[in-house]
Amino acid sequence: MTEGMGDIPTITTIEPIGTPHELVNAPMLEGASMDIKTRREMVPLFEYLGREGTKPRGTEGGSKDLNSHQETFIVREDGQIKLKDLSELQGMLQLAGFNADLLGVQSISNKANQTVNAVVQGINEAEATTSGFERPIVSEGPHMIVAPYAYDGEGKLHVFRTVQYRTGSAAIDTPRGFMDAETLASGKHIYKVEGSEGKVKENLGRIIKEEGGEKFLNIKKVDFLGAHVVNKSFVTSPSALFGVEVDYDTFSKLKNVISPEEAARRTEQKEHEGLTDIIIDMTPEQYVHYKTNSAISKDLAADSATDIIMMGHLLKNQREKAQPAATPLVANQPVIPTTADIAQKIDYSSPPTATNPSKNPTIKEMVRDVFNWKRK
Repeated sequence: MTEGMGDIPTITTIEPIGTPHELVNAPMLEGASMDIKTRREMVPLFEYLGREGTKPRGTEGGSKDLNSHQETFIVREDGQIKLKDLSELQGMLQLAGFNADLLGVQSISNKANQTVNAVVQGINEAEATTSGFERPIVSEGPHMIVAPYAYDGEGKLHVFRTVQYRTGSAAIDTPRGFMDAETLASGKHIYKVEGSEGKVKENLGRIIKEEGGEKFLNIKKVDFLGAHVVNKSFVTSPSALFGVEVDYDTFSKLKNVISPEEAARRTEQKEHEGLTDIIIDMTPEQYVHYKTNSAISKDLAADSATDIIMMGHLLKNQREKAQPAATPLVANQPVIPTTADIAQKIDYSSPPTATNPSKNPTIKEMVRDVFNWKRK
């Protein structure tokens, strides 16, 4: 454990909340995948082009060829930096004596963290010569998304955000981080907490220390919210989501998202990612407004862990409001009996008598009991 980091509680794996829909389950999706796969297969571009009887890369698209990817290359020509498309670059290479066909780009990556791959999707085995279209997909290295939150002295929920300068503009963001260098190098994803608590705790502490400051590490609870693919249409790798409850009184005294020592050490990161010292404390109402306001620049994938925390909180409040409040008992006040109470007075075993043929309470007696019954 990192010195000065404080103690991190045992990590608890949180089960799904709410009521499941009968059609929303893994077996149903697996069955649908098997049924659709032969008509909607997806393979890497280089694998598709290596198959017999498939569409070539071209310029027309549709059922004739693949043309949805338009690669642009940077070249130095006559001392100037220029952009060339695939056909232009192919022509230049042929003039230079390059006797091979340049078919496209399979992937581009940021070392071990992020990779963009070209794939062909929608391949129908029965229509291999006319089906399929190109698209890019992204895979990321092992990483975590952390959702810090706290309850104040009145039991009100607070979630926290910072501001980062990403992709050319400032955006609301949340603490997150990649696994250690060894994990990235090996490519081993730690998305199952069991057996990896020590490494996960170490990384949680590192992330929170970097983006929360020393005092932020007064942690009350850590919940593993599962490994989710936060953008299934474009990203193929999961994100490990964690909810981290911190002490609100301690956290509210914090002035910076990063401690001065950590800010000095991570100057390069501050310049690279634009991490600021702004801290945003949101109530549930403010968070909902932030989420539904499209004018606010945000990272919806980074919000995913906080979304789960917020849904659990709102669902709990809804159930508590729906539960009827118990009527307080007043001393010496008769308690109205239930049907079961009255039924206990009915004697089904004794024979009837002349004065009471049923040997049971009369309707008049039962009505009287409703108003005069007292529990012993």
